[in-house]
Amino acid sequence: MEEMQTSGQDSFIHDLDDYFSKKFSDFEMISAVPSYESVTVSMILKNRNRIEEGEYAANEMRKISYQPDPAKVLAEIKERYVDNTFTFSFRPAPFKGRIAALFGGGTTGKYIAKLIRNYGAEPETMWEKLGLAQKDWKAILRGFFIPEKTLVYKLTLLLGLSQSDNFELMKECGCYYDFADARDVVVRYLVDYRIYNRDMIDKAFDEYRIRRIL
Repeated sequence: MEEMQTSGQDSFIHDLDDYFSKKFSDFEMISAVPSYESVTVSMILKNRNRIEEGEYAANEMRKISYQPDPAKVLAEIKERYVDNTFTFSFRPAPFKGRIAALFGGGTTGKYIAKLIRNYGAEPETMWEKLGLAQKDWKAILRGFFIPEKTLVYKLTLLLGLSQSDNFELMKECGCYYDFADARDVVVRYLVDYRIYNRDMIDKAFDEYRIRRIL
C-alpha cells in the first residue's frame, strides 16, 4: 500500500513538472540557470508550417519544455527558486463599491457569498478557514473590501472550484494568472485538473519551494 501511494505521488509530481515546463514563462530565470542552452525557432519548428507557427514558436522557445535537457533545467530552477511574492489578503473596494456597500452590499461580496453557498459551505463561517479576522471577512462579504489573488486562491482550493468558477472569481476580483510566477503556475495546474486533496496541494507547493497558503 505504501509503495502504491509513493508511486501515485511520483506520477502526480511528474505530471506537474511537465505542466510547469510548458507554462512557466520567466525567461530571465530560465536562461540564467547553468544547464540552459540557447534554442532557435528553426529547432522548434522542424517540419512544421513555419509561416503559421513562427510567432508561436518564438514564444515557446523560451519555455523549459523546449530545452535539450528540460529535466535538468527544471531541477535547477526548483533549487534556485525563492518565493518572494507578497500580497495583502484584500484591498479597499472602489469608491462606488464602498457606497453600494453602505446600501445593502456590493456586487463582489454578494457574488462571493453565493459562490460559497453553491459549493455547500456557509459564507459567514469561512473567515477562520481563510485565516482572516471575522470583521474583515464581514467587510468583504458586504463589499467594502475586494479579495486579492492570495485570498482568491485560498477560496478556490478550499471550496474545490471548477475551472470556470475559478476564472469567474478571478475576473470578479480583478485578478489574473501570471505564468512568470511559479505559484500561479502551480495553482493553475491544481485548478485545471481539480486536484484539491490537501496533502497533494501541500506536496505541490513544497516541491516548488512555494510558501503554503492553506
